[in-house]
Amino acid sequence: KKGSAAIRETREVMGAVASKASQVLGSNRMKKAKTRMSKLVSKAWWLGGNLVWTAVTGAIVLAVPVFFEYERECQYFEQMAQITSAQMQAANAAAP
Repeated sequence: KKGSAAIRETREVMGAVASKASQVLGSNRMKKAKTRMSKLVSKAWWLGGNLVWTAVTGAIVLAVPVFFEYERECQYFEQMAQITSAQMQAANAAAP
């Protein structure tokens, strides 16, 4: 009988907790908090999207031209190295 009394008491406590939880979740304060939280998340999502867009656009506008200029400069130095190498080989071939 002790076991069934403990089970009954546990059920009563759990019922009281569930009842109190449903009261709290259904209250006006909780609805207001839910509305405010959803607005906060919505505005944070909007702000995050705009920040990402700004960062990506800035990277494209500022970094991509620098990258292309760097590549062009690398090609220029490779050409200069080839020309210098060809001139040195021609000079060595002409020397007895």
